[in-house]
Amino acid sequence: MTQECSTTDSRVAQAIGLYRSIAACDECIARGDDVHAITAALMLPCYQAEFMRVVLELGPKEENELSTALRGSGRPSHSTKSSAGHSSDARTA
Repeated sequence: MTQECSTTDSRVAQAIGLYRSIAACDECIARGDDVHAITAALMLPCYQAEFMRVVLELGPKEENELSTALRGSGRPSHSTKSSAGHSSDARTA
């Protein structure tokens, strides 16, 4: 595997991980008023900002890989870069 391919896989994997963290925070917040919901509410902006940073670094091929991976997770497909900064949109990226 070349360094470029490894970096591409790494950025896409990082974006997917952040996407999952955003979704988990949203679910935890929706469940209720326990300490986990408060923690999730505090962490959500951090995950969103990092997701946006990673997505903005992706090239067209990487963005396509990410969109394909997220589409495979049962989520509707939207432009990843246009929705990176919005929680409700990031879940459906």
